[in-house]
Amino acid sequence: MNKKLLLIIGTLLVVFAVYFFLDKYTNIFLFGRKGTVEELRSFGNTDCSRPIKVIVRPNPNYNPIRTLPFPSEKYIYEPVNPAEAALFCKSHLFIESEGILKVLQRPEVLQLISKYQYKEVSVVALKFELIKDKDFVNRLLPAYKGREIGCIIIVETPGEKKVYLEDEKLQTFEELDYVTFSKYLNNVSPADKQLFTENLH
Repeated sequence: MNKKLLLIIGTLLVVFAVYFFLDKYTNIFLFGRKGTVEELRSFGNTDCSRPIKVIVRPNPNYNPIRTLPFPSEKYIYEPVNPAEAALFCKSHLFIESEGILKVLQRPEVLQLISKYQYKEVSVVALKFELIKDKDFVNRLLPAYKGREIGCIIIVETPGEKKVYLEDEKLQTFEELDYVTFSKYLNNVSPADKQLFTENLH
């Protein structure tokens, strides 16, 4: 094998070695790789109630060697439809997010949402810290005293507003229209009412 061929082979091996290193450790791509569109139910610190189309791009700042012990995400995730992702995806850093995702899988909720644009719909839950306060929950919902409540979720659209009560296994056991639920709110102290409204997210 002549020296010229060996030089070509050696150069190719070096190029591929550098490419592999950049791909694995830095996400700087020699050939300008573009983002790909994928359908994901989980990305970053986010979980979704259904697959969402997401553009997945390399994160140019990713470098596990430099950022140990907590490396940044290797990829950047950009939802194709941000309004859809904002509605159907929630951060798994919050315990109550799991309850929201359960409600968003209910056929009647999906049917209600389908009547409106995604940006017109909001789905929020009471923070788990307050759910754990059994005295507060009993004051808020005295009719359900003795019932284990794991999540209180409010689905709001331009035409309807509903409240879903889930047990500790996040199974819905009661659906209330907001008119009925507002009667409970109006019977608690102003401080409790404010506490409730300020701790929805």
